[in-house]
Amino acid sequence: MRGGLPAGLASVTGFQLSKCGWWMEQRLEEALEPLGLRVRHFLVLAMLSSSGTLSQQEMAGYLLLDPTLMVGLVDDLEERGLCERARDPKDRRRHSVRVTDEGREAHRRARALADEVGAEVFGPLSRDELRTVAGAIERVMEPFWTEQAVRPRRKTAR
Repeated sequence: MRGGLPAGLASVTGFQLSKCGWWMEQRLEEALEPLGLRVRHFLVLAMLSSSGTLSQQEMAGYLLLDPTLMVGLVDDLEERGLCERARDPKDRRRHSVRVTDEGREAHRRARALADEVGAEVFGPLSRDELRTVAGAIERVMEPFWTEQAVRPRRKTAR
């Protein structure tokens, strides 16, 4: 046993990374609750705040979500005045989404909470260790994100 976890699981890096991500997401859900946001809302605001305008389809692809789920997330944010949606004049089937000033402020507040959660979860690591972990994850994920960018998203069975 290591930290209460059977050694057979503790030695499976993918399992540990998966549970670390789950734990971080759960903590962030709790932290964002007073703002009336969920983690997925925060991620949409983060994308829009840094990218300007994106299509719902692009955002669904980045978050690996079914496009119908993205429509619901954008609906939620739009109802609160945190983003605006418009048909793309070049492609009427496409909806472009942009963040509003209120959305930028909501993102700023949510990002501060996300940083606090990150500091708590990754508190045992030094800055150098955290940079090393982040760099290693980026290198591991690079082929995945490259493949996602060139391959259309496939529907998965539920």
